[in-house]
Amino acid sequence: MSDVLFPMMTGDASEPGVLATWYVADGEVVAENHLIAEVAIDKVDAEIYAPVAGTVTLRVEEGDEVAQGAVIASIE
Repeated sequence: MSDVLFPMMTGDASEPGVLATWYVADGEVVAENHLIAEVAIDKVDAEIYAPVAGTVTLRVEEGDEVAQGAVIASIE
């Protein structure tokens, strides 16, 4: 299993971000490097790609505030 983390996007790790968009559904099978989400923090957006191939389990919902470095999904 591989965890997908919200990236560290600012120098202040205590500043939360937002899971803006999921491009995959819970239980969907993805290929390595497949675009799975977009996150945002303080007017900066970032795309998240699958680190490995497998089945995605979502850990947060779209629109949720998320701590930088937190697990947002896992892939088995």
